[in-house]
Amino acid sequence: MDLTKITRGCVKSVAELIDLCEQLQGNAFEIRSGQWAYRGQPEEFGVLRPSFERKFSQQSYGTAELIENKLMEAFREHYKDLPDRSPDMPQPAQISEGHDMRCLSVMQHYEIPTRLLDWTTDFWTAVYFACSSEPDKTAELWYYRRSIFEKQRNADPSLWALVDPSPNAAPEPSLRNRRWDSIVVEVDPRISPRMREQHAHHTVSTSIFSDHAPVLIELGKSTQAEEPNSPEPIQRCLIDGACKGRVLQFLAEPPLKVTASTIFPDVVGLGRFLRWQFDSLRTMLL
Repeated sequence: MDLTKITRGCVKSVAELIDLCEQLQGNAFEIRSGQWAYRGQPEEFGVLRPSFERKFSQQSYGTAELIENKLMEAFREHYKDLPDRSPDMPQPAQISEGHDMRCLSVMQHYEIPTRLLDWTTDFWTAVYFACSSEPDKTAELWYYRRSIFEKQRNADPSLWALVDPSPNAAPEPSLRNRRWDSIVVEVDPRISPRMREQHAHHTVSTSIFSDHAPVLIELGKSTQAEEPNSPEPIQRCLIDGACKGRVLQFLAEPPLKVTASTIFPDVVGLGRFLRWQFDSLRTMLL
């Protein structure tokens, strides 16, 4: 994967971010039709790897899959008896057998590492995640055209169940049993308040150890061939660490008002943000 071909360069000001947002969605201060998906990462990783994979020092597929199975089994068992589960969280039946991706999505809501990778259709929410920690490091903003997955779903209609937000969605295809296919699909159940507030969805690979970036690039090639004058289907932009503070100040003010309190509508999420803020302040002040 040649990152130089998909990287636009380094943004050094809020004005440059506004210009980029307008180029992509026409209006910098409105969430448009969801044509693009965005992901902000606080460091220049150069890869798109889920949190679950980053917990392993070596790639042992059997071990990782066994751990995932055990975590899902335990989560389902305890989730149904949670006394403080809010009414806007899904019912246990919605994350039961046959709905593994929904189960992983809710687990991610509760800060459990999973093979899912988070994205948002809101440009500025992704920018927030890129800038809200590691103040001395260059961040990166990834984005892809969501249309690259439409052809995939039309070729395999079972994948539509993964983007069905209704409570009685059809059973999902058994993706976790297709390790060697190494395909990446979209998962968009929108069944937790945090996902709805963040305009969020996921990508997931059938391989538990997978960098989603090269797979997304390959998936986008056929779309690019059919629409040769359209922008590159997956792109990356760097954000200079020196402007992160100014970006966060801009985000907190009208008309955007993107802060921890707006994108973390629960105590669990707020706790994570405050841990990030602690590390950022310690880095900046000590």
